[in-house]
Amino acid sequence: MQTITLKVEDSFYDAFMELLKNISKEKVEIVDEGYPPEVVVSSVEEVRRRVYEAEQSRSLTEEEYQQEMDKFFENELGISR
Repeated sequence: MQTITLKVEDSFYDAFMELLKNISKEKVEIVDEGYPPEVVVSSVEEVRRRVYEAEQSRSLTEEEYQQEMDKFFENELGISR
């Protein structure tokens, strides 16, 4: 099989993927739908686990967030915001 990379307009993406999915898997294999595997959720249990973990993590206050962003811009990008 040959592999190609395509750029598809956002408004046409769903229809295009539907078209590809209707072609025999022996003829066309969709190797990457553009989503990293770590963000794809395949079960309700996985969703529940991720929500639970998110609820257990500590949130930043607005002030802490701004401080973290200031550090990031200075350390990673070399600029002040």
